Amino acid sequence: MKCLLCANDKEKMAKAHIFPIGFFNKIETKGQVATYRASGEKGRRLQKAIYDEEIVCHDCEHDILEPLDDYAIKVLRDKHGLFETISHPDAKDAKLLVFNNIDKTKLRNFFASILWRVSVSRQLEVRSLSIGSFYEQNIREDLFNGGQVDYIDVFVFFLTDPMHNAFFMPYRKKIKPMDTARDSQSVNGWVLQFPNISITLSLDKRRHPNRVCFKLTPSLTKSNTELLVSTSIHPENEAYKFMAYETRNNKSMLNQMRISLQKSERSHA
Repeated sequence: MKCLLCANDKEKMAKAHIFPIGFFNKIETKGQVATYRASGEKGRRLQKAIYDEEIVCHDCEHDILEPLDDYAIKVLRDKHGLFETISHPDAKDAKLLVFNNIDKTKLRNFFASILWRVSVSRQLEVRSLSIGSFYEQNIREDLFNGGQVDYIDVFVFFLTDPMHNAFFMPYRKKIKPMDTARDSQSVNGWVLQFPNISITLSLDKRRHPNRVCFKLTPSLTKSNTELLVSTSIHPENEAYKFMAYETRNNKSMLNQMRISLQKSERSHA
């Protein structure tokens, strides 16, 4: 059988998880996980997570995908290396999470790998999802050759309401400009929803319309200096600390996005 990542013929393929099993471990179940699509349609009940034994070989799973999964679990699930602060006086129900020393290339590769796995797998829950052959090929080459994956960016929210402690299948979404003076066009995107984490992911050469970049004052950074922070993990924002928001629910999330963009405009005026 041919590995879809390295393109080599292998006698036996890996039992590869499409979504990192570590994210499923946060869901409290009685031994099984119920899956749902964006439409609300219920999928199979799974013992652990969705896996596929026909997409990658053991070498690619161990050397390429597993390290990315482990790193994303460390950052997104365990929130390693962050400090919390308020995000804005007008957003009283939200916190700003600032991550130190994050490898943004690894995060971009992780998110790209999830989209690639979803797109090439023929498992029941994801067989209708496709990012198209163009991005499948680009991601495959970048994952295998250590590329920059500069067509991936994200906007991450941690949602604390217990109603968000579930797992949903990814779904395609056009990401509309929040500020039409800055971004005139919608971009191609997807929404990934791990337990208590919502990720609006752009898959486009154009910049993420929801990106935010601004300065945190010394009173908020727990230091004597200002700090440049950004929701973006795009290479052009490498000098910025990666930040995400923690808020209660989707309604709070939308309000926080509007406030953040307004603040971003003022700080870059």
